[in-house]
Amino acid sequence: MTNSATPIVNNFSAFFFSYGVKIIISIAVFIITYYFAHYTFKIWQVTAKKMKRPLRYPNTTYTLLKVAFFSIAGLIVLGIFNINLWPILASLGVVGLIVGLALQQPLGNFFSGIMIFITDAVNEGEALDIGGVSGVVYAIKLNHTVVDTWDGKRIYIPNTTVWSSKVTKFWPKIARRIDMQIGIPYTVTSQQLAKVSSILEKVMEDEPLVYKGDNYSKDKNYGPVSNFVTFNEFGSSSINFTMHFWVLRNDYFAAIEKVAIDVYKALNEAGISMPYDQLDVHVDGKLAAVNFKIDEKGEEKK
Repeated sequence: MTNSATPIVNNFSAFFFSYGVKIIISIAVFIITYYFAHYTFKIWQVTAKKMKRPLRYPNTTYTLLKVAFFSIAGLIVLGIFNINLWPILASLGVVGLIVGLALQQPLGNFFSGIMIFITDAVNEGEALDIGGVSGVVYAIKLNHTVVDTWDGKRIYIPNTTVWSSKVTKFWPKIARRIDMQIGIPYTVTSQQLAKVSSILEKVMEDEPLVYKGDNYSKDKNYGPVSNFVTFNEFGSSSINFTMHFWVLRNDYFAAIEKVAIDVYKALNEAGISMPYDQLDVHVDGKLAAVNFKIDEKGEEKK
């Protein structure tokens, strides 16, 4: 019994000392790499904050940092096991082709993600629309771009879809123009109609939430803007004008509401009411008189 068990013990000991130690070291390398990447990112964040230049895309930066560190860890592990990849890749042959075809979509997402990083097409924190999905970009992963929609959903869009889709950025600069249509009733006099543009322009000038192009700076995406009023058309129920005014991102919804209230107040003070849809019906000819009688069964008859 003792003699038969000795080779097994010797083989196990040889295997453990040959590969077991290397496996344990490899696991330790990956664990150390994970914590090293995590704390490196934390140090980077703190340093950037102290320098008053905080990271613009922390989630995406953390993903790229982990990829870089784990790639180095993978090379270290291959060195521990003395593995040379080139003979293995050369010997795969048809199997490698099959695996490549199976991984075509993931690899396409991966390289599309790299192109997104390089071209700066989509950035973390941007409000945009990607192929009909609207929201704020949470992070750009290796295979997916993560978007938080306006109603609180989180959607993972494959990077190939992001790269090939039309991307609309809602706030490429700090300010954005709003086009608000204002209808004037046909009951106004010509003198009142002539004052409409100046009334609406004064509303935009007096409203502090309307951006006037202050603090002009190309570096900060501040720039000169033009707030103006245009005549649109003689509509079916109103004479239509459009107010074109700019607002900052943080003032977007508040500015729309405040300008609408200011316009309503200003037009009322000028004696101009806000119209509503109306339909005038004109009947030509005469309507024939129709007499109805009740028959014996209690039913109407002409």
